[in-house]
Amino acid sequence: VRMAIITLPGVKSGGEASTGLNVRGGATDQNLILFNGANIYNPSHLFGFFSAFDPDLIKDVTLYKSAIPANFGGRISSVLDINSVDGNDKKISGSAGIGPLTGKFTIQGPLIKDKTTFVAGVRTTYSDWVLKALPKDYNRSSASFQDATIHISHKINSKNNLYLNGYLSGDKFNLNSDTTYAYHNKNANIKWKHSFNNRFYSVLTAGIDHYDYKVSADDNPVNAYELSYKINQYKFNADFSYFLNNKHKIVFGVNSLYYNIQSGTFLPL
Repeated sequence: VRMAIITLPGVKSGGEASTGLNVRGGATDQNLILFNGANIYNPSHLFGFFSAFDPDLIKDVTLYKSAIPANFGGRISSVLDINSVDGNDKKISGSAGIGPLTGKFTIQGPLIKDKTTFVAGVRTTYSDWVLKALPKDYNRSSASFQDATIHISHKINSKNNLYLNGYLSGDKFNLNSDTTYAYHNKNANIKWKHSFNNRFYSVLTAGIDHYDYKVSADDNPVNAYELSYKINQYKFNADFSYFLNNKHKIVFGVNSLYYNIQSGTFLPL
């Protein structure tokens, strides 16, 4: 996904070993990144070598770097909107992969025939063996990450559909020291799509997005500490679309977003 995006005009990589994007000179944190409508604050794993999203679960990606639609709430640089695949509605199927640093597993299929489908995937890493092979000045380092995605689609009737999305990711690492760094994304939302007729439909979304990070050191009990920060955001969106004809569409709605910020604690361990 990232490799395709950085080929677009005005988009540059955040640097070597980084999944960040600089869009028309903007900073990497001036981009809104959405995964199934959920805000993702840190979209990278393992020092930026891996994206936070499993490519096997991605259906489409849209980058808005100018004329950002109002329903996204706005950002200085860009909006990256990512959506996951829908589950196979015929039979249960799955895939697995293993590499030098990571392993992953994906499963999808119907839960209720002709009604409900699901797709789920997990990834993890076992990269410590590479770090242990480094020279002794660096071989005390360790790093790990995990992520999990689930997407459930349910057809109520010909005019109503429900979608349930969940996403979890976590990283933890230290660089040849007693200081450990960790951060987590936790997201969940539910969507209801209703078709009034073949020209007019609505999508109602309610969800919660969470991000936290923690820095701790406990090698020396006298100076042991833990620095942490958390942010939760609760959202409700009501989006409506009306097709006037094949060339024109009217989009309108209401967005509500409530931030609950724990601005940080610095405590002894």
